[in-house]
Amino acid sequence: MQIMHTVQGMESPQERRERRRAEKRQAIRMAAVKIALDDGLEAATVEAISAAADISPRTFFNYFASKEEALVMEPVWRPDELLELLERRPGDEPVFQSLQAVIRTVAVRVRQAWQDMKPFGELRRRHPELAARAAAVDETKVIETIFEAVRARPGVTGRMHARLLIIGSFGALISAVQESLETGEALEDLLDEAFTLLENGL
Repeated sequence: MQIMHTVQGMESPQERRERRRAEKRQAIRMAAVKIALDDGLEAATVEAISAAADISPRTFFNYFASKEEALVMEPVWRPDELLELLERRPGDEPVFQSLQAVIRTVAVRVRQAWQDMKPFGELRRRHPELAARAAAVDETKVIETIFEAVRARPGVTGRMHARLLIIGSFGALISAVQESLETGEALEDLLDEAFTLLENGL
């Protein structure tokens, strides 16, 4: 898919390794959920999941501590990951441009995760006990984790400016991903449109 090639072409070697590891984790998760939905929770053993994902049980434990961990939807982003991505940007880069770059890095993963979310929801409906294991990301925590890094960027005039930049950037991400899923339009083009609207004051 063209958008995938475009985003991947901008990756560093470390980002590429992280993305591939995240993709492998998701593939193992999808194999686990399919077994649990088709054959029942007890059938989703480490051995069965590993066989379905074409890996060894030993490799499985390089990604997950238990089968239960593989049966819940992983948060699409972690606050510390976003902070690290932001801190990698050049120190003199305008903050709006830095946030766009961070959002572009996670956007393809977010779209795929939301597309894959339905079977996880069905599994949690059948087995509510799994919900307690789900590690949901608190949006407030995301904002607070990267707040100081954004506030310290060139051109940021104060606390309110920093918060609005963060919330607006994630609003652009969510809007572009939802529109892409509903219409099939290229995510890259929709991200450009969303950030252009923000930059022009909507």
